[in-house]
Amino acid sequence: MKNDYIVCVCGDASRAAYLIKGEKNVLFDAGMAYSADKMIKNIKLELGDRPLDAVLLSHSHYDHISGVPFLRKEWPDLVVYGSAYAKKILEKPSAKKTMRELSDAAAQGAGLTKAPDYRDEDLVVDKVVKEGDILDFGDHKITVFETPGHTKCSLSYMVDHDVIFASETVGVTTSEVYMPCYLVGYQMSLDAVEKLRHAGAKRIFITHVGILTPEDAGTALLPGLKKEEFSADRVWDYLEAGLERTKDEIVEIIRKYPTEEEQLKIMLATYHKGVKQEEQPDFAFLLNAAATLKVIRRECMNDADPER
Repeated sequence: MKNDYIVCVCGDASRAAYLIKGEKNVLFDAGMAYSADKMIKNIKLELGDRPLDAVLLSHSHYDHISGVPFLRKEWPDLVVYGSAYAKKILEKPSAKKTMRELSDAAAQGAGLTKAPDYRDEDLVVDKVVKEGDILDFGDHKITVFETPGHTKCSLSYMVDHDVIFASETVGVTTSEVYMPCYLVGYQMSLDAVEKLRHAGAKRIFITHVGILTPEDAGTALLPGLKKEEFSADRVWDYLEAGLERTKDEIVEIIRKYPTEEEQLKIMLATYHKGVKQEEQPDFAFLLNAAATLKVIRRECMNDADPER
């Protein structure tokens, strides 16, 4: 099936900015600061003199939102949509400081000194959206789903019952391994997969990967699945199985290695292999991995100690 109205316009290898073309032009996530200039060039190649009208934020992490200030500079009438919690996060000076630090680390991974500067006041959510909202962009109607699990603010979006842009809550299928991404809730993540499965979209977009197709079956992205067996339902099965398998793996890591330092070292080697530093610096992954360990201890090992 053709998907020429959805185009990857990322300025880097993280694949965290996709353009949805139509009467109104909408960007799903906004990529990283260090590659924003290339992203903007890619958008202009697709749109010509037409404007970018909106950005849909999946969540408030630096690699998905730090391109926003540069987009605003290019298209001042741009409207940024996100969750109420994302709006709250982006109002915190401490969160913005962390985003700058992570943006600089990613830029350094790409061989730059630091990420280009921007105005903090441009890194904001303009319109809050919630579960069940339908955004009318003319020839495209986009439905909003709250899918916490990766973060509290995670949202997914379905375009015309055709493509569902799944938040990172469902995990990331890399060329090396399924990467667990449940930083605030494991059961939340399982619930999100089921919610999105029942939405009934024909095609599935995975963050940092793109729209999965039958050609991905049997590859490192969807191992064990034959091309002739490919379907949206089978993809949801794979994502659900990835959540459950990595939960069991992380429980074993916690049991086998007594210190968090050792546990994080094993998680880095297991789930971050093949990921370039400009896509996600090691220390950004380790921040996420520490949160994942807490989730698994709390939900799956009856560890209620908030300090661990």
